[in-house]
Parts: sequence; C-alpha cells; structure tokens
Amino acid sequence: MQRRHFLHTLGALGAAGALGATGPNALAAGPTKGATEVDDSALAGTSGGTLSAWRGATPAFSLDGLDGKTYSLSQYRGRVVIVNFWATWCGPCREEIPAMGAVVRQYRGRGLALLAVNYKEPATTVKPFVDKLPIDGTVLLDTDGAVYKRFGSLGLPATYLVDRAGNARFWRMGELDWNDVGLHGHIEALVAQKAGVSA
Repeated sequence: MQRRHFLHTLGALGAAGALGATGPNALAAGPTKGATEVDDSALAGTSGGTLSAWRGATPAFSLDGLDGKTYSLSQYRGRVVIVNFWATWCGPCREEIPAMGAVVRQYRGRGLALLAVNYKEPATTVKPFVDKLPIDGTVLLDTDGAVYKRFGSLGLPATYLVDRAGNARFWRMGELDWNDVGLHGHIEALVAQKAGVSA
C-alpha cells in the first residue's frame, strides 16, 4: 500500500511545505557537532523494516513540555526513547498518533518512552489538539524549530529511536507503519540492551 507523507521543507519552500513521498533512505543526516557517533553493528541482524540506521551523532536538547516542565533527552538515559517530530496541521502526523501510542503502551513496561516534539506551534494551539487526540507520551514544544533543525529533519513526521545510552540508532522521514515487523524488531533489540550500554 502506498503511504502518504507530508514534507515540510525548509529554506526556499519555507512554511509553505510540499507534498510527496519519501523512502527510508531518501535523506541522509550528517553528524552533529559535539556528539559522539556510535556503531550499530550489534543490531545488524534485525530486519530493516521502515527504518534506516542513523549514522550520525545524536543532538542533545532541552525543551519545555506542554505541562510547563523542562525536559532533556539526557534525563531519559536508561530508557529507549522514541523522538517524534510532529505538528497539528500535519495529516500523516495525526494519522499515526493512535498506532504510535499503542506501540508505546506495548513496550512501556520494558523501558520505552515517547517524546512527542511539536514543531513551531504555541501551547495554545497544541493543548486543545492533544485534549481531543491524546498523545501517549511527553509533549514538548520546539517553538523555534531549532531542535528539529539540529536533527537534520526536512519533513514531518520525523521519528528517531534512541537507545538506553542516549544515542539515536534508527530514523524515518515520513509516516511510519507502527505495526511493521522490522520496526518492532528494532524496538525489541533496543529494549533488550542493558542500561548504559550502546553496542
């Protein structure tokens, strides 16, 4: 089945965006200054599914949450984290929220957490949306888009799987099939790793 993706491109296209489709290898992300690259060879046996291996480094970030508290990626060390960039106006983002939540609930007891990073919208826009369509995770506000840009993202939704040591291991530009066997294989491999260890 062909999947629809909304690409919000930066630069010349600005806020207008563009409609199109992307594959898991459509865009490459380079390393981020000040972070450490990791070797993902230990996870090579898991099926590729809809995700690509993240070859760069992992940006550190700290953002205000919709609840008024401040959260950083580093405070989730010891847990496997889904970092999902989204927006209320993004159709595929809205469509994948229920299935993404089901995956979070399935693996939460084994150490999976979700950081749902909203792209450049105020809390006054995000809160009514979340009240109607709950997100099963911590909603963060990237109001200036700086964290999104740091990850090298060019479209929405954009999803990153971060291991227990705080390193991004896999990523996807565009809507994910959250029932995909390959995706679940990657999550299983990451939650099985010991805290503080990045293969």
